[in-house]
Amino acid sequence: MALNHITFQRQNGGMGRTAASEDPVSGLLLGMNSAVVSTSSVLTPFASLVVGSVTLYVATLKYYEQLEATYGITRTEASDDITAEQAAKNFIDYHVSEFFKHSPSGTLYLAVKLTGDVLPAEISAMQNYAGGKIRQVGIAAAGTAAITAEQLTGYQTEAGSLETNHMPLSILVAQRKGAYDDIGDITAVNLSLADRRNVSVLISQDLDATLQAEQNSSKLNEVAAIGTLLGCVSAASVNESIAWVQKFPVEMKAPGFVTGDLLKETTTTNLNLLNDNRYIFVRSHVGVSYVYFNDSHTLDVSTSDYAYIENVRTMDKATRGIRANMLPYLNAPLDVDATSGHLRADTVAALETVVGKALEEMEKAGELSGYSAVIDPDQNVLSTSEVTVVIRNVAVGVMRQVKVKIGFTTSLS
Repeated sequence: MALNHITFQRQNGGMGRTAASEDPVSGLLLGMNSAVVSTSSVLTPFASLVVGSVTLYVATLKYYEQLEATYGITRTEASDDITAEQAAKNFIDYHVSEFFKHSPSGTLYLAVKLTGDVLPAEISAMQNYAGGKIRQVGIAAAGTAAITAEQLTGYQTEAGSLETNHMPLSILVAQRKGAYDDIGDITAVNLSLADRRNVSVLISQDLDATLQAEQNSSKLNEVAAIGTLLGCVSAASVNESIAWVQKFPVEMKAPGFVTGDLLKETTTTNLNLLNDNRYIFVRSHVGVSYVYFNDSHTLDVSTSDYAYIENVRTMDKATRGIRANMLPYLNAPLDVDATSGHLRADTVAALETVVGKALEEMEKAGELSGYSAVIDPDQNVLSTSEVTVVIRNVAVGVMRQVKVKIGFTTSLS
């Protein structure tokens, strides 16, 4: 028996602190692949959201401890007789805890389905459930096959529909082992495609033996570490790359890939091929601890303006802000010059100020380097009832490559 003493368990979230903006608001959709054999003992406290013939069990989390306190999900170390239900609890707990470890002030809309892959319509259902607040959503589903190009196309199409309905988001997809026997199988598959800008694919996971054993049921332990990636994206300012070494260290006991290959045993050649294929994974840097994301790729082509998650998030925030400021003026009267029939100068100036307000705030926050919002006064608004605004944003750059020229000299004069 241990010595008598007083112990403390520090809780988090009781002060109700939230982020200053909705940029960290995230969604996480987990597919259990029949791992949860009884909803009564696992998901009863969750709300139910019916999407077609599928039920999503949903929860809104402001802090990690709420997962146990409100929804009864606890994590248990592996044992020889671990049940499928406990493995499912461990799966949920792991990804949620990783999210809040990296984004402690984030809000997480969690949805769990009992069978099958996450479908595009379920992403929209979650976004509508959250009132359009979700900025990035992580998707992870246990399964016997790898995520396919067709599934990614479906996710991108759904993202486009959400954007049209003024609820844009980034979709982060956890790849799974499937038929990939080793890292070489993934290096041969390039899933990037023009305009696939809202979708990214993660292929890294923690291969720690204990963690793997905790989720050892129905392929749950063959899924990439989506909670880790989602947490980093949530914590990043919209202009920041999650590969920023100073700000986004990732702790994994045995960093590796969904194929089962350890990072330390993977060649630089293969890492370069994976990077060229626009996957997201963790890598190491000589001289510093932890591991770090290789980059913030989307599956758009490398020459696109939206080749990186921060490009998409910055533009999403700009469009949301502009719309919020302009919406009160929709269907408002427009004063025109009686002589020309065109917009009056003071009307143009007032509208340009309204349009530019959100962009000005982003510039002050360091999320944009600059912007311009211009309205041509010669528009014939009496005939068209339409005002065209031309907006140009100057992005904040990311230092992806550094070239240092170094050598000896006989003097510095």
